[in-house]
Amino acid sequence: MDTQYAKVRPLGRAVRVTITMVVLALVTATTFWGGDDFFPFAPFKMYSFSKELDGWAGSTRVEAVNELGERFSLTEAATGFRRAEVEGQKSRFVEDPSLLEYLAQAYENTNPDKPEIVTVEIIERRYRLEDGHQTGEVTEVVEASYTREGADA
Repeated sequence: MDTQYAKVRPLGRAVRVTITMVVLALVTATTFWGGDDFFPFAPFKMYSFSKELDGWAGSTRVEAVNELGERFSLTEAATGFRRAEVEGQKSRFVEDPSLLEYLAQAYENTNPDKPEIVTVEIIERRYRLEDGHQTGEVTEVVEASYTREGADA
């Protein structure tokens, strides 16, 4: 066997060891102090903790009402916003519901031939759990609501 390909020069070895140490340091540091923005060097929050087996589990959706009074879901295909993006910013929408206007605008830009949106709501459906199983008890909570100024909602 030709050994010229099996040898690693000292400089090459030093570069490889340095890169490995930097990556290891980043992974270690961001595991404790990082957030989702540091992925792949930090864990996603949604996978970094477990839920209680007893309590409530939620599922968030965004609904709209157009000027004809029709209620429908605002999906990624209709707005360009992924559900995870909306859920990740939910606290901002709750704090300032007027930000939901941007979802209405995104829908109207993507669907110019459809009736305009009058109302946008973030709704969370909550499921009661016992021992990790649904009990059948379900509630829905409107967590944020925006109605276009001057519109009859």
